[in-house]
Amino acid sequence: MTATVAQTFFDFYANNPVGVIDQNLWDDKTPEVIMNFQKGPTIYTPLIQWTTRSQETGALNSQFTELIEGDVNNDPISFEAQYIPEPAGVDSRSRWLTTNRYGDKVQLAKTSNLFQMWKMSGGRDWRGLLKGVLGNNVRRKFEILSRNAYLAGPKNFWTYGGSAVDFSGINSTAKFGLGIANAWNLRLGNTGSPIIPGASAGIKLCITPPGSVYDFQESLAGASQSEASMWRDAIIGQGVLNYEIGSYKNIRFMEVPNDNYGQNSAILYNSGPIEIQAKVTSPIARGAGSPNPEAEKVDGVWYVGQKGVAHYIQLANTTDMSGFALNDMVTIHTVRTNAYGIEGGVDPLSGLTITRRIVKINEGAYQLSFDRPVMYPYTTEVDAEYDPGTYAYVTKGTHVAFNLVLGSAGGIMGNVNKPLEFYEPEPVDDFKSVWRFVWDAVVGYNIWEPNVFECHFTAVSLPKPGGIITPPLPEGS
Repeated sequence: MTATVAQTFFDFYANNPVGVIDQNLWDDKTPEVIMNFQKGPTIYTPLIQWTTRSQETGALNSQFTELIEGDVNNDPISFEAQYIPEPAGVDSRSRWLTTNRYGDKVQLAKTSNLFQMWKMSGGRDWRGLLKGVLGNNVRRKFEILSRNAYLAGPKNFWTYGGSAVDFSGINSTAKFGLGIANAWNLRLGNTGSPIIPGASAGIKLCITPPGSVYDFQESLAGASQSEASMWRDAIIGQGVLNYEIGSYKNIRFMEVPNDNYGQNSAILYNSGPIEIQAKVTSPIARGAGSPNPEAEKVDGVWYVGQKGVAHYIQLANTTDMSGFALNDMVTIHTVRTNAYGIEGGVDPLSGLTITRRIVKINEGAYQLSFDRPVMYPYTTEVDAEYDPGTYAYVTKGTHVAFNLVLGSAGGIMGNVNKPLEFYEPEPVDDFKSVWRFVWDAVVGYNIWEPNVFECHFTAVSLPKPGGIITPPLPEGS
């Protein structure tokens, strides 16, 4: 086993991501660059119901208990009886609200702020820009935590397309289809508060990625005229939800938008059957992995990343590189799991699971380059004892659609122990030159009513430049 070196505060203090940026030096021939960080949508976060119970009580976790009333015996008793032989039973059940601490930071050295060409809000000061990045970090982190809260629910409430019983059966026969709608109407809702304020209790909400909508509409095209006519497009101005596209059999559909890089939070990328899994055999530094911006453009448009980094990630020299193709969406991860029916599969809940699109393949050197840099350093061996020399895995597999269906509100309860707080610590080095902006919060996500929502997993069609990534055929087809 490799020996670990104890790390101190000062090992992290001067860690300066901005310092690696070498495409920001002023050149009179280079025009100004306006940095636009657009706020993205929140889909899953508004679904969570929040309480401040643990904050009010001072407890890290809170227990909620309710009585269970006994069964009712409707047999008659004798007219002569002087006693009820068995009193009605009373029992109890409880559930817990737990919490964890979450946070993040951005920081830079003063020297990174002195000579640079990018102009933000009329000035050339990084600090305002980084505060905006930190605020966006809060939104993105809570959004993924809210999505993952539903994925942490009991698997006996999970359903799958086709005949699949776990992710191993996700293939072209397990696309999103019509038949599940009647089952959702039977299983979900009609209890508690409607998930859509003001809607009737029978209305369900399905939050789904664009690929599932594509597959659903394909199935509508082949349905009978009476079945197909039940689809109703969303009409602007008639109480439509953000990103709502229509309704079918009491179920309103909301399509999760892709981000600026074509990725979607309702897709569990490469989480199904694995086509190829390669080992990353060299550490990945922050900012590495995209082509050289001085020599190559991504998609014929973008000069991506910095000059002074590796413009690829290094795979093991035993990798069958023919398994990768341009524009494949692959997942870089450090955790492998069997929890979803795939041996050594991708763990979509891990914080170090990211997805990138391949834009360059160097087969002879066993190297891949991506549409954008890897923004978190993968510099620690995933398992120094049993898998030395491996810093991450790159997996290409079947993509799985996460279709979240809600019948009533209250499926997930959030617990706020310590509200979100921002900090700007004083620099502590000799020159007071390291600026840091930090946030943290102590919150928890807890399954509260597992019977009012359903996680439905299907195969999914994905867009790629100039085409479509279609789900694979079953093995042996």
